[in-house]
Amino acid sequence: AGEAGGRNSEREGEREKGKGRGARRAAAYFFLFSFFISLTSCGFHLRGASSVALPPELSTLRVTMGGAGYPPLLVEVRNALLALGNVRLTDDVSASVPVLQLHGETSVSQVLAIDSSGRISAYLLNYRVDYSLVGTDSKPLLPKQSVKLQREYGFDRLNVIASEKQSEFLQKEMRRDAAQQILRRLASLNYARASGNNADQR
Repeated sequence: AGEAGGRNSEREGEREKGKGRGARRAAAYFFLFSFFISLTSCGFHLRGASSVALPPELSTLRVTMGGAGYPPLLVEVRNALLALGNVRLTDDVSASVPVLQLHGETSVSQVLAIDSSGRISAYLLNYRVDYSLVGTDSKPLLPKQSVKLQREYGFDRLNVIASEKQSEFLQKEMRRDAAQQILRRLASLNYARASGNNADQR
């Protein structure tokens, strides 16, 4: 009887261990799910998710931005265009192609919330990109316009580095989102009408 009781106790112990592992696994899945939801709520999108199609007249483009080298915004927009698969980019300034001009990006934080002790607990991050599009005749197809985005993030004075990392992450995601919005605007362009308007103004 004592031996049988020992076996029963071992089985109970194994069942408890199994329950514990199952609970930990469920908690891990819940954490990953919550993390993914938090990313999507702050504007995260998988790369290659864009399904826009640019007008055939924009199948070859030159993308420019002031400053030396390749600023992050310029890289993001170029990558988004190349990801479409049917757009060729050129850096040849003598090429007779439409030019997407990125005039710059700005990112400004403002206080969003203050806790009961009077300390800042949250910020609102304001992001803006200005751009325009000119045709092969250097006439504007899209006048200078803006993409504006906002994100909220919490500030922990006891973990300033984590708060700064969160701000940097959101800026990168807003830059990616802005690039996709620019692509959608290009995709919606009635090239023939825009070119016709330029001809009427001559």
